[in-house]
Amino acid sequence: MIKNLLALFLLISSVSSVCATPVVLWQSDSPEGVSVSWGGGPVISASQCADFTGGCKIEVSVVSCNSDAVLILTKGDWSSDLCPAVNNIGDLTMPATVTFSLTTRQAKSARELGFFPFGNGYNISRISYVPSETEVDPDAIWFGSEDCRNDWKNIDLPASFFADAKAGDKLVFVTSDRGPEVIMQPIIGNWGGIVLNSVNNPELFTTEGDLISITLTDQWADKLREKGFVLQAYGVVINEIRLVTPGGGDTTSIVGIGADSNDAPVEYFNLNGLRVENPSNGIFIRRQGDKVTKVAL
Repeated sequence: MIKNLLALFLLISSVSSVCATPVVLWQSDSPEGVSVSWGGGPVISASQCADFTGGCKIEVSVVSCNSDAVLILTKGDWSSDLCPAVNNIGDLTMPATVTFSLTTRQAKSARELGFFPFGNGYNISRISYVPSETEVDPDAIWFGSEDCRNDWKNIDLPASFFADAKAGDKLVFVTSDRGPEVIMQPIIGNWGGIVLNSVNNPELFTTEGDLISITLTDQWADKLREKGFVLQAYGVVINEIRLVTPGGGDTTSIVGIGADSNDAPVEYFNLNGLRVENPSNGIFIRRQGDKVTKVAL
């Protein structure tokens, strides 16, 4: 009897999580929607976001748009972006729904400050909230599902997402559905910054199960705080990006990444991430196991 009740409870829980009902936060009185320009769109107050948790979604219903339309969700105090910009709205068939998945940090920011759609070149008819259907790691700075299995895709994150980044932290990419050829190419400091390629610089990437990580140097952390970064990927689905401080809290989800042994071989790289066999007369990145430091020789 108890087993049957438990099975019924799990079934009901499963159905309710799959069928999470969107909650309308704002809706236009006109079928043509409201035009959003660089002045911003309708404001969603902090009180309307009181139930937001990590893993929830914001759905923006777009009625029409220009080919070069840009959609951003901005924090209610105008301090920075709540979510990364979506630049390919013009490629969607109108009307369309643009979905933003929120991390724990983003949900907290929305609860405190609210948000509003920003950008230019589109009309919206509705903004909705979809309750969380899954748990999100508290260290996640981006959450979603970017399918890069057959094409190169970009995930562009602003500098505000890396305000706490420092040397020794790890950028951890949570992946799934890997193909025979997986290429990860973070660009530290956004477009034009330092390019790290998992094919050309495999020694900078550590893989453990579905997790792929790189350890930040002082220079990389500085560039992330200043300009953010872009992840380009191919042959894999990206589900989360985390900024993790080893030993700074609950890091059980990444235990085993990298080698911690002081007996590991020492490797040197230049500031562009290229291996140097015999470093001299300059500043280099020194890696030994899981420890990465910047040294002057």
